[in-house]
Amino acid sequence: MNGAITFILLVLVWGCNTQEKKTGFEWNLEKEKIHNENRKDSTKWNSKNWKADTWNIKIGGKPMINGVFPVPHYDLIDSTFNGLGNSGNWKGFEIIDKKIIYHSFYVNKNAVNKEFIIDKPNEVFFTIAVLTDSIDLKRYSHTNVNISSRNHPHYIGQGFVKTKSNEIDFISFLTADRNYYAIVNMRLFDLRIGRIILIAPQKDGTLRSLQLDSSIMSSEEMDIHMENLMTNDKEVIEFFTKSQNI
Repeated sequence: MNGAITFILLVLVWGCNTQEKKTGFEWNLEKEKIHNENRKDSTKWNSKNWKADTWNIKIGGKPMINGVFPVPHYDLIDSTFNGLGNSGNWKGFEIIDKKIIYHSFYVNKNAVNKEFIIDKPNEVFFTIAVLTDSIDLKRYSHTNVNISSRNHPHYIGQGFVKTKSNEIDFISFLTADRNYYAIVNMRLFDLRIGRIILIAPQKDGTLRSLQLDSSIMSSEEMDIHMENLMTNDKEVIEFFTKSQNI
């Protein structure tokens, strides 16, 4: 009996230690409150980031202007920041006679996401593909994106894709407690049920969307996946080539 009890206790202890190890970085409301206090405390601000941001104060941003706020040092939340970025196709992927622009936002592997991406170098948290009839290959004025780390350990990106008569604006964010959402022309998407959003503007000015689920992918894996979707996936090809689309 004592041997059995000892064995059960060992299993329970091992399970608890495993759970702690697996949990790794954690974020909760109390930590968010501390983070907010650090935002108000000028002794915690990162002067290097502040200087860099004020130099770029006239750059703006779209659909929302990039405001310049004082930002606390990233390492105050026990997580080293390791960069972020975007990838995609600005020239337009061709499906029959249609052109599709797509963009992805990703965060490089760090303490916040490493337990979820395992051996991947980064994690794509949002991809959007938009059908357009307006491509500017000289100035690339038909589309733009930017992604910011200034909310670390939360990350946010935004951008737009133009058509001849409309503009698709989008904002997406990933929080440290693993919530991620996107807003596309005021439609809210919960990215926990699918990180890929397809948008097809219609001839009558309305929009159609298709949300696709996917495993966690790196930016390189997502690029390959998107090309495969638009080349071989019947549902995606049909979505972008319907007669009522622009």
